[in-house]
Amino acid sequence: MLLHVLAMNRALSIASLAAAAVLALAAVPALAQESRPFNPIGRPGGAAVPGAPVAATGSAPIAPPPPSAVRATVNKSIQKLADAWNTPELRKLLSPTYYDRDRVGDALVSKVPRDATLRVLGVESIQVLAQYTQPTTDGMEQEVITKVSVTLRTQVEFNDPVLGFQRREGLNEAIFTLKEIR
Repeated sequence: MLLHVLAMNRALSIASLAAAAVLALAAVPALAQESRPFNPIGRPGGAAVPGAPVAATGSAPIAPPPPSAVRATVNKSIQKLADAWNTPELRKLLSPTYYDRDRVGDALVSKVPRDATLRVLGVESIQVLAQYTQPTTDGMEQEVITKVSVTLRTQVEFNDPVLGFQRREGLNEAIFTLKEIR
């Protein structure tokens, strides 16, 4: 009987080792399938990178502006955005191509307290995404289009009838399209 139990334990341990070996071998190809393809990094004069911003037809890329000029213009735009927040004026500032533009205004009216204000606590980063020139609609002048990504630390302040004065901080990204006639 003891010999039979030892033989059975030995058979189970051999079966366990065989199962572990099969699982280990099966896991090796799975690791190779996890690798991702390498995508080439775009460079001036090279082929276009898929997903990169494309300028309008008839436009030409230009050298990036000095950071202080962009920062001053962006700071004015940020202040306009903060002042217009939670008012009907916000819809006028949003691009016509902004996804669900009307829904943003409706959500502010229905979900945000009327006395809520947006305070910009700080600008984390400003990055120029694309910049190019194109002729104006009348064709007499050139306009410089600059797309800028701005990361903002913001705070919404409002009075809650039950809890009193409330603050909600957040980190937000805004993309501004700046136009300048030259």
